[in-house]
Amino acid sequence: MSDNPPDLTEADDTIRAIGEVSLRLMAGTVSKPKMAQLRVTVEQSDAEFPWQSVTQSVLSEEVESQRLVQQGLAAQRDWILRGGRTAKGPSVGYRAKGFVARLTAQLIFATIFTVVILVTLLLLNYKMPELDIYRITAWLQGLFGS
Repeated sequence: MSDNPPDLTEADDTIRAIGEVSLRLMAGTVSKPKMAQLRVTVEQSDAEFPWQSVTQSVLSEEVESQRLVQQGLAAQRDWILRGGRTAKGPSVGYRAKGFVARLTAQLIFATIFTVVILVTLLLLNYKMPELDIYRITAWLQGLFGS
């Protein structure tokens, strides 16, 4: 917002500059081409985060003060309502493992349930030979059609 670049060797100027850059980033007032340039700069940096060049690059863009304040306040409100920084959800691999585990558990349960039903029907047929357990099949065919 100021015309002269901040002196990043002075603690107060550095804090103000980083705060203004954060406000601009949070408010979404940094242009897409500038964001793309910043992304390349950060990705190409082998050492630590190149905060000085990022700070000076962001502050080099002109921004309308009133728009920055309005968008910054809206971003702060959204941040607070969201509960702060959003945490990443579980990875795709973790979710896939959970899905396979649930599917396996359901398959095991279905197999056990089927075996219990078959054993029950066979025991009924053995203990009560006069009971026609196959009548259920004819009833189901009549119910749903053949």
